[in-house]
Amino acid sequence: MLVITVQTGSLGGPAGSAGSLGWAGRRHDDDRPDASSGTSSAELFDAVFHALHDGEQVALGFDCPLTLPVSADQGAAAAQADADELVRQAEPTATRPGITELAHLLGQLGTWRPWTTVSTSLSRWKANTSILVWEAVPGEGSATVAPSAAADSFFRRLQTGSEPGTEAAAGTVVNLAAATARRAGLFVDGSELARPAVSITVTGG
Repeated sequence: MLVITVQTGSLGGPAGSAGSLGWAGRRHDDDRPDASSGTSSAELFDAVFHALHDGEQVALGFDCPLTLPVSADQGAAAAQADADELVRQAEPTATRPGITELAHLLGQLGTWRPWTTVSTSLSRWKANTSILVWEAVPGEGSATVAPSAAADSFFRRLQTGSEPGTEAAAGTVVNLAAATARRAGLFVDGSELARPAVSITVTGG
């Protein structure tokens, strides 16, 4: 299992440019902080691709919002919408920092590993899903997320077996990560499109 945290605050230049992209991660059996890291989208893809190729699960955390709240009217419409309509509702966010980089990564996986399965639900991912995309939320009094602390927080949450970040009722949000995966041509359960992406508050470090 490889847990990676992407620091969207490190992005250089406008969204979609070839700026720097700070990310770091480690495996569940490696106590070294930030055992693997990089400064570009290409390096991130290589790390994820090789982990998947070796049969590992990947938990990919982004320190940016992955769930888009919608109005009551939009929520009611979303509850009745098909998957393609929910993906369209997420399109205006495609150029946001973080979402752009996620789209680039998943788009490449769609080219080189089109059978990859993506989830934003911890319980679904634990049932042998390839990639979990989760939201790393800064702890109280912190404006940034440290990758080593994010990995620790993720592993603690994984041990509890609980499913955080799903309190909102279905139909009140659009899941940006699930929509991005669907646009990339990867498999994601359609029910996740109208549910919050799993979020984990990063503490310590």
